[in-house]
Amino acid sequence: MNLLDWLRSWGRKQPTEAPKLEEAEQRFMGLDVQAVINTHLAWRKRLEDRILGLSNEEIDIVAVMQDNQCALGQWLYGKAARSTLALHPEFAALRETHRNFHLYAARGVQTLRMRGVEAARVMLESEFDRLSKDIVFNLATLMHKERTLN
Repeated sequence: MNLLDWLRSWGRKQPTEAPKLEEAEQRFMGLDVQAVINTHLAWRKRLEDRILGLSNEEIDIVAVMQDNQCALGQWLYGKAARSTLALHPEFAALRETHRNFHLYAARGVQTLRMRGVEAARVMLESEFDRLSKDIVFNLATLMHKERTLN
């Protein structure tokens, strides 16, 4: 399945399984796209399990806020930032959406602690899911743009 088809199939709720990407989309300029999507969905599941009380894991808000520590963030602030990708407006959009995603995820953890499960669940199923989809869309758009230029 290609990335755009997977995005189109993404309904109101975030998918629980990542697509098996076509070989041409699995890697992009040093980024393991398949691994990034798999890791993201696994992290979202961790957060959801914590919110729903299926896990007692303490999630460190400070660590969640840092958008340069995950694989995508390291790529965005490292190799991609030092390449011609950084010249594309699509790159800036991806980096900004990724930053907002991390901030919103931290806000979700804080909301769980301060306002409880229901408020955190609403956040997870609204803006968090939208930002998740936007990250994948922005990455797919950047990949398409770069590949059409080369």
